[in-house]
Amino acid sequence: MMRSLFSGVSGLANNMVRMDVIGNNVANVNTIAYKASRVTFEETMTQMLKGSTAPMGTLGGSNPTQVGTGARLGTIDSIFTQGSMEATGIDTDLGIQGRAFFVVSDGTNQFYSRSGSFQLDGRGNLVNPANGFTLQGFSYNRVTDQYDNLPEAIKLPLGEVEPAKATGVLSFRGNFDADSEPRGTRTGSAVLWGGTGSPVAMDTLLDDMKADPGGVLDLLTVGDTIAYSATVGGNPIGGNLTVDAVSTMGDLVTAIQTSLNSVSGVAGITVSLDSNGRIQVATPDGLGKRAEVTGLVIQAEDPTLVPRDDFNGLVALTDTQSARDASVFIDESTVYDSLGFSHVIRTEFTRLLGANQFTWAATVDDGTTPILQGGTGKVTFNGDGSFNGLFFDAAGDVIPTKLSISPTTGAKTPLEVELDPGVPGGFAGMTLVRAPATLAATSDGFSKGTATDFRIDRTGTVISIFSNGVTRPVARVALSEFVNPSGLVRYGDNLFQASTNSGKALVGQAGGAVEATVFSGSLEQSNVDLAREFTNMILAQRGFQASARVITTSDEVLTELINLKR
Repeated sequence: MMRSLFSGVSGLANNMVRMDVIGNNVANVNTIAYKASRVTFEETMTQMLKGSTAPMGTLGGSNPTQVGTGARLGTIDSIFTQGSMEATGIDTDLGIQGRAFFVVSDGTNQFYSRSGSFQLDGRGNLVNPANGFTLQGFSYNRVTDQYDNLPEAIKLPLGEVEPAKATGVLSFRGNFDADSEPRGTRTGSAVLWGGTGSPVAMDTLLDDMKADPGGVLDLLTVGDTIAYSATVGGNPIGGNLTVDAVSTMGDLVTAIQTSLNSVSGVAGITVSLDSNGRIQVATPDGLGKRAEVTGLVIQAEDPTLVPRDDFNGLVALTDTQSARDASVFIDESTVYDSLGFSHVIRTEFTRLLGANQFTWAATVDDGTTPILQGGTGKVTFNGDGSFNGLFFDAAGDVIPTKLSISPTTGAKTPLEVELDPGVPGGFAGMTLVRAPATLAATSDGFSKGTATDFRIDRTGTVISIFSNGVTRPVARVALSEFVNPSGLVRYGDNLFQASTNSGKALVGQAGGAVEATVFSGSLEQSNVDLAREFTNMILAQRGFQASARVITTSDEVLTELINLKR
């Protein structure tokens, strides 16, 4: 009977331990990244009452006869299932999706944690605010453009100055609209009539013009002055013609045409009369808005400077078709010299008619800072719209390869800027397809800035943000994995330590040696399942009650045995 007493006692002890574990799990249901525990039991040593026998002859064998002496605690296991993520909006809060752990240090020893509730201390270190342990990471080396191999405390360089960087490359990306052939303008007046009752012609005398086919009202008389003005590509022009006895419509047409073509860089604008006696103004295809005629006004005044309104109303130009200038693409990009002064490079691309080619011309600022070389050239595209090549015009006996600018700011000179239009045959740089124009250029230079903010991406890369718009990596959060995470030793403060059975920590970076993802602004929640814990609580309670009944029943049997002596 003593065996049953001890078996009952072991049952009480084991179920009390199980309740301890359940109670700890329930208490930590809201603990950040807490990993639940579970209890397993195993039977203790059994007493052999009779051994087994083998079959012999016609007799069968017999099984062993054993009596157990109760149960004992087997293991208390940590369950490392993934907890759900809760968004906090705090950039320094980090959560891990995967099997990895954060690495923190007290300056001497390394610890491991799933809890990512970090904050900045007075030195800019990311630390666990509960104990001051620093979050470990791989610092970014700007000289080698690589991350260090040994983890150290992550320190954010808030307030650090980023010196100015001179522009070295101007990268062009985007599309030229293939449907970009430039068009001209078409303008027409009302019908003008000659003295014969027919529409005017080039040889019609100006003083014979009438208001209508059968009219008797003269529109112009000898001595009147015809004044005309217009805007050609945004440039104003004007002139006048005095009517005499031999002045014809051809004289007026020629005078207006000469004035319209007097604008620098514009030629080919035509002024004519159609067969219906309408004044026609046409700009040639290929010049686009550079030769667009707008606001053409033709007025007649008599010698006393009174406008001849009857004439002015008839020659008001209508039916205007606006010029399209889609073949001229302009990009204005800011580049920086070695002192951080900005300069605007204006690059104008003009399509050549009938070809997948553009000429380009670059100027700097308002033209006061000269481009020493490489200011013009040509861009060509393949038949499928992919980029073919960008070429520089020769400067004397030299074909430049870069834009060369001489700043007047005291910076290093010359400032040489390489043009990067993309890879020949590719579509990642400049393209020429029928789609809206999206051309834009970006510079790799910048002015001086100060670190004002930071962010952490899903690879655990800590990125510093400067006031000049520059971003650069500072470090990568170190993560560790274990062959047997259940072998880790709980240290307290949501920390674990490696043990002989956990295996050595494999320390690396998210997305690299460690298969995990880091979520900034989120915290992992406890993986305690309350429904399971309450069910286990009932089982532990019933197990405890049953073991107690074994003890009380054994006691009653022993009491009866003792009473036999009476």
